[in-house]
Amino acid sequence: MKAALIIFLGFCALTASAQNYIDIARFSYGNTPLNHFENTSEKTKVEEFGLQLTFPIVLNEKTVILTGISADRSRLQLDPEFTDYTALNKVRLQLGLNQVHSEKWTGTYVLLPSISSDFETVTKEDFQIGLLTLLTYSKNKNLKYKFGFYANTEKYGPLFVPLFGLYYLSPNQKFESTLLLPGQADFNYQLGKNTAIGINFDGMTSSYNLHKSFYIPKGQYVVRSSNELYTYLQFQLGKSLVVKTKVGYSISRTYKVFDNDDKVDLSLASFYFGDNRTQLNTNFEKGAIFKVELLYRVHFK
Repeated sequence: MKAALIIFLGFCALTASAQNYIDIARFSYGNTPLNHFENTSEKTKVEEFGLQLTFPIVLNEKTVILTGISADRSRLQLDPEFTDYTALNKVRLQLGLNQVHSEKWTGTYVLLPSISSDFETVTKEDFQIGLLTLLTYSKNKNLKYKFGFYANTEKYGPLFVPLFGLYYLSPNQKFESTLLLPGQADFNYQLGKNTAIGINFDGMTSSYNLHKSFYIPKGQYVVRSSNELYTYLQFQLGKSLVVKTKVGYSISRTYKVFDNDDKVDLSLASFYFGDNRTQLNTNFEKGAIFKVELLYRVHFK
């Protein structure tokens, strides 16, 4: 979900008169100190890698074809009973349209097929497909509202997330806020020409098929759910290169393992309907997160 929201926040810059840039490449690396599993002395480290590439094709002043690819990888120990680490991977394509409907309204419509698993092998069980639809209403050149939804065929069942957000840039262009709730919120203030300070909230949900399982019988999937709060410093290195150094804390963070037959009827954001699943592994405790992000930013008039 997080990757899908980042995709939209990048694409919407193409028609946002207040925001005069788009991030066409983003790389991130995150690491946590060793986290204790609950009620045990065992610990695990969590490493996360992310890559996002955006390729917009401008047809005219009103129509932009949206293409791109994203990939993320998490490496961690899923259970204190098993010492081996597991890599959870997701590769996602983006294909869609950004259309200016009128002076006030713009629509973004993106199809998001993906492969999500431990990549020990690749089968049809790893395939998921998502849809992101958002309408942007321009109140004025510095304030825009967003309404829409995100849907995806997760391993545990269908996911549907209503979305509401806004983008605001102060008249002096020092304070910037970007919200797309419930998953993303960012507030930053320009300290100098090349330096900014900010606060960022990331809420994410994703699921992965497991081919290599330590449980008997085999046939499980992992659901990652996380709410993380960061403070960060942003540095402009030249015209296009931006670096963010982030320190955060996981308000809630789980990687839950379930049998493939354990499903829910419907997930509405973080609410599960018809959820009688049995978790197979042990959660680890909350903790600090350290992250660095590298962005390649293209400016336009």
